[in-house]
This record gives sequence, structure tokens and C-alpha cells, in this order.
Amino acid sequence: MSIPTSSDRSARPLVSIITPCLLGTPAQAALLDETLRTVSSQTCQDYEVILVDDGSPVPVAPVADAHLRTTTIIQANAGPAVARNVGIAQSRGRYLVFLDADDHLLPSALAAGIEALEANPDAGFAVGPREEMTFEGEPVPWDVPPPPSQSDIYLPLLRFDWYIIPPSSAMFRREAVESVGGFRDPWGADDLDFYLRVAHRYKAFCYQAPAVTRYRRYSTSSSRDGERMLRSIRAVYARQWPLVEGVPAAEEAFQHGLRMLTEIFLDCVVENIEDRLRSGDRTGALRSAGLLRLESPERWQALHGRCPEAAMLTGDLAEGR
Repeated sequence: MSIPTSSDRSARPLVSIITPCLLGTPAQAALLDETLRTVSSQTCQDYEVILVDDGSPVPVAPVADAHLRTTTIIQANAGPAVARNVGIAQSRGRYLVFLDADDHLLPSALAAGIEALEANPDAGFAVGPREEMTFEGEPVPWDVPPPPSQSDIYLPLLRFDWYIIPPSSAMFRREAVESVGGFRDPWGADDLDFYLRVAHRYKAFCYQAPAVTRYRRYSTSSSRDGERMLRSIRAVYARQWPLVEGVPAAEEAFQHGLRMLTEIFLDCVVENIEDRLRSGDRTGALRSAGLLRLESPERWQALHGRCPEAAMLTGDLAEGR
């Protein structure tokens, strides 16, 4: 996967905000409208929004047309990585921000990122702190770890001590994004893969205030496909191994991060099994159960203890169904 051929960039805005969206319901369209309103409220108005409609069943144009400086690109569903690359190619800004369709930019977000990058010309990207909100949009006082203080954040990212959530926590120089070929892994951990590739090549400037974005936290991880994410995470880390092999501190960060992420997504697999059993998807539950029994026997046994329906899958697994 690569960034398509770039469009003409005459009369460039300073910042391009790239937002992929896949709207399945009117409620999601309302969240996108909220997101675009937070862009309109920026103290820096030298921006454009590239909204990439990734095959939405619900029309995006009525939402986009209500906001200035917003260009909509429509494509067949190809995943957020492809959508972001299409947005990069069509954008004209010197700096790039990747804003998810349900998150908010705080009013000084663009100004803070621009100031940080212009004051630190050796940094390929700038990262600021985030706030969090409930699904309903209410701010919540979660204990959110601040960005690291160092400029080399490759190892903290690799070790999963800290993570750029959401993507709009960061502002990137265009050349940094283009030099690594943009995003890849269209259906997996494309954001982590991208951050690691940029952070391995470029320094970051991390600042502790002001907060630049508000992340919409969902109450459950069961909507994530644990099996798919495990495959994607392992592929991302496999690509990093040649960069860290033989360097003890980097190898330790690699092993720690991979272990942490494996634990997170094995927990998702457990939730996936329970959800599929509740919905009557026995075939899907059986597939996930086979993975869980192989990867984490202790989780499999714990699931047996609290979910009789899961225990009933054991016979099918033994028979290789």
C-alpha cells in the first residue's frame, strides 16, 4: 500500500485535517457533525478538512456541506488506512492531522501543533496530551498518561508504555508522512504500524499542555475483533524485529510491547466468544474458542467457569469441528 499520486497543492493551507468516515447510522452522522464543529472552532483557521467517505451507507455530504473548507472524497469501502492515504494525496497542507470521525479537537489544537513544529525544526511530529469523554460526549476525569518527555519516542511506543490515542494527539510534517509511505495494514493495527515507522526515523516534540484532543472512549472492547487484531499486531512487530535485533534495550521493549498487546487482544477474544454465543453465532464462537484454548489455556478455563455455553464448545473442539 502506498500514497496515491498527490494532487495540485497551489494555494496551500497550513494544516490539512484528514478524516476517514464510515457512517452506518444517523447517530454516527451526528457525531461527525460534532467533530467538524470542533474543527470550525479552532483558534487557527488556516486549515482544510479532507473527509474521506469510506463507503458509508448513510450520506456524508449533508454533514460535510454544512462546514466550510471541507472537501469530501467518496470511495468504496477499503478501510481506514487506504482512506487516510487517499486523504493525504488530496491534501495540500504543510502539516497533517489525522482526526477520527467521532473525536474532538480542542480549540487551540492546531495552533499548539504549529507552534511546536515551527519551534523544533528537527522534529518530524509534535504530540500533545489528550482528554477523554464518554460515548455521550461528557468529559471524564480518567487518569490519562501524558506524552513522554524525551524526543526519541520509538522505544516507549514499541514497549507500549505510552501510545498516541487518538491520532489527532499528533501533528505531522508532510515530509515525515510521505517519507514512510503513509499508512498500510488496511484492516488492522495501521495506526501503531505508522507511528512506529515515523518514530524510528524522526524525533518528536512532546508537550504537556495544553490538551489538544478529546478521545471518545467506548465502554467495551467487545466490538474489536481480537483474532484479527492479534494477527495484525504480530505482523507489525515482526516488521520491527530487524530494526531492534541485537540491541538489548530495544529487544526488551519489543518483547514487552508484544506481550502487553497480546494480553489486551486475548481479553478481546474472550469477549468476542461471549458476544457470539449470546447472538447465536456458534461457528464464530467455536473459531475464537480454538484460538483461545491454544493461546491462553488459563483464560479458556476461566471462561468455562462463568459461561456454561462456552464449556459446551469443548466437545466440538475435541472433535475438530
